[in-house]
Amino acid sequence: MALARLTGRFGGPRGRASRRRQARAGSGGEPDVEARSPAERRERRRRYFSAGIGAFLLLVVVGVVVYGYFWEFYRPPRVWAGSVNSVEFTMGDLVQRIRVLQGVNRYQGGRVDLSRVPFEYLQELVNVEILRQQATSLGVKPSEEGIEGALRRQFEPTAPEGQEVDPGQLDREFRNNYQTFLTATGLTDSEYRVIVEEDLTEFGLFLKLGDEIENSQEHVEVRWIRLPVDPSEAGASDLQPDQVVQRLEVEPFEVVAREVSRPAGYSDASGNVGWVPRGAFPNLDRLLFGDEERGTVALNPGETSSPLYARDGIFIIQMLSGPGERDIEEHMRFKLAQELTQAWKDEALREGADNGTVQMHLNSKLYDWVADQVAVTAPRVQAPGQPAR
Repeated sequence: MALARLTGRFGGPRGRASRRRQARAGSGGEPDVEARSPAERRERRRRYFSAGIGAFLLLVVVGVVVYGYFWEFYRPPRVWAGSVNSVEFTMGDLVQRIRVLQGVNRYQGGRVDLSRVPFEYLQELVNVEILRQQATSLGVKPSEEGIEGALRRQFEPTAPEGQEVDPGQLDREFRNNYQTFLTATGLTDSEYRVIVEEDLTEFGLFLKLGDEIENSQEHVEVRWIRLPVDPSEAGASDLQPDQVVQRLEVEPFEVVAREVSRPAGYSDASGNVGWVPRGAFPNLDRLLFGDEERGTVALNPGETSSPLYARDGIFIIQMLSGPGERDIEEHMRFKLAQELTQAWKDEALREGADNGTVQMHLNSKLYDWVADQVAVTAPRVQAPGQPAR
């Protein structure tokens, strides 16, 4: 009797299944799979399949977006660009470096050539770090007072001679001028102070190497015709170097020089340079002083060279006299100190690369990325007194 009562109260398995079907039917639930028609089952599978395809395509789109963001925006700034000992640089550091100098150049009326600048600035970034790490031992590290003094020389107004000026007023004008410059270039005070420190450090090296130049040097007296490497340079002649040489065979040197030469600060309009010491123009030394290793003999007095292609121009040189010992002139001492400073940086870079303490990495794809980033954020500023562009 007890078993009969339990069965009657709760029902067997078949009774429970029947009640569940009745409950679903009564509550508006979906019909049992067995109760569906073949068309309904096909429609249900089609909906599931469509939903799956849609979800897959959505994942593909999201994946492509994430992948593109990673490779175009996230990864490039973090890619290793170079290192000096334990100090490393990323592509983001390189972009920031170019932006800082670009702001300064644009304010001063210059521009950045993005067709070649990224690698040059990476090398300069490494050169600056090499010099920074050796500045103390070389005795050329600038002090904070020196940096502040350089800023004041640049931005503090000069009081007219004989006129008394309130020091407080000069200080206010200095700070106003300096802040105007920072605002125009988009730089911070700390960013620009880094630039000033680097310039002072290199200038200290320049002075140190310049002081070591002996006063008495071997010189030769020359004149030359300089033709631009880039034919589009302002004032460039249509004549080819060989055509200039042909003219020199029948015309006076100074006449041809006045017509076609483009002086770069070391010769006058007639091509006269004067007395030149060894090392002031390293690319020309083999013609001016000879080179035993290359088997090159120096020009004789009165002899004119064939066109010599150098980094800063195409030179046709005429030897006037020399060689002989002379006291170096100040403008040539300055030029020689410049070349010694560059030679120091080049040698430090080679030594670092040879012993593994200096490394650089910049391929064409990263080069293009750097150029694009700098171009997009180029500061739209103008130098004081210049028309807007």
